[in-house]
Amino acid sequence: MRGVFVDFIRISQRHPGRLDPETGELLPTLPTVDSGIVAKFSPGPTGELQVEWEVTSRRQLEGSFDSLILLHCDGFKVSLEGNVGRFNRPDNVFNLDFEKTIAACNRFLAQHDLPPFTAGERILNPNPSDYDIEHGLFEVWTGATISEIHLTRNYLCGSYAAAESVIGWLNTQSVSHIKKGRGGSTTVAFGGNGTSRKKMTFYLKAPEMLSHPHGRKRAEIKADPVYQYCEQNGLLRAELKAKRLLLRDAGLRYLGDVTMPKLVRLYEMEMDILDRVKVDASSIDLSTLPAAVRSTADSYLRGGRPRSYLSKPTFYRHAKILREYGLDITADSDRENSPQFRIEVVQIQLVEQAPEWYWPHQRQLRLIQGGQQAIAEAA
Repeated sequence: MRGVFVDFIRISQRHPGRLDPETGELLPTLPTVDSGIVAKFSPGPTGELQVEWEVTSRRQLEGSFDSLILLHCDGFKVSLEGNVGRFNRPDNVFNLDFEKTIAACNRFLAQHDLPPFTAGERILNPNPSDYDIEHGLFEVWTGATISEIHLTRNYLCGSYAAAESVIGWLNTQSVSHIKKGRGGSTTVAFGGNGTSRKKMTFYLKAPEMLSHPHGRKRAEIKADPVYQYCEQNGLLRAELKAKRLLLRDAGLRYLGDVTMPKLVRLYEMEMDILDRVKVDASSIDLSTLPAAVRSTADSYLRGGRPRSYLSKPTFYRHAKILREYGLDITADSDRENSPQFRIEVVQIQLVEQAPEWYWPHQRQLRLIQGGQQAIAEAA
């Protein structure tokens, strides 16, 4: 829907169990799914090792092309995380919507005799938190909850060089209350992996496919029509990692509240940085800069030499601030000898849906990979 799809989900659901009438003990009704026990030991008073804590680890479900799903069940709570839409696929240039993502999750659960993720029933919240009371949230769903979801959209910039210009422009931008990270010449990120709210990442898909080959050789990837489509059209990827607190504040923590249109609205509201692109992706939006340095940046971009009219302390103070926005006024402007400021126009185009050949091509690659694995196992 409007080109947004799901690239990762972390979801869980707790089941009630069964009460033993003789012992009064609550017994699990679901099979355990794990990869064994992880424990920490420490020396006891007499020197023998004692267990400080122990937990069951998640089971790794490995597919072809380095795809991976993590699944866990302790008999009561079922948890799953991963990019279920890419499982057994060579790439995730396009992926599934929310409803199909949940359906794919439930197929994995069924393979391990686990019940599907459901919305459950809407009931009065028996233990409302201070946040719930403050925001009038007195109802909850009894079913599955989502603690993280990654929403992604593709844009075509027309060429690889144009896509690099857009990344360069994004490097000059800032987002309120979110720290900008550095990811080389092909990636711009806002927010960190440790945040409990969100992270926004913009990157060029073609070089990312080479950096993460998923078991394929470089020459094989470059010969792939999917890679060529990304490279020739300058495919820009815009990803929102929506974490627990952002989902809570948006009313999207419970499976019963989540729909694809709601996720699209969340994506477009949180990723509005791309709305700043008017006609030019190689200039700087001066309105995003601190007021004290706007005139300095404007002068530099028009070919001026701020060093010649600012005091030395002011010049270096402005330079330090503007460097955080990707603008280095200590370098000589290459526009100062030009009578006019030449603007390179970059039009970015939202990709509403995958090309017609994409999904048949994915199925073909899966069949080829499956045949190669069968031959290797028989050898």
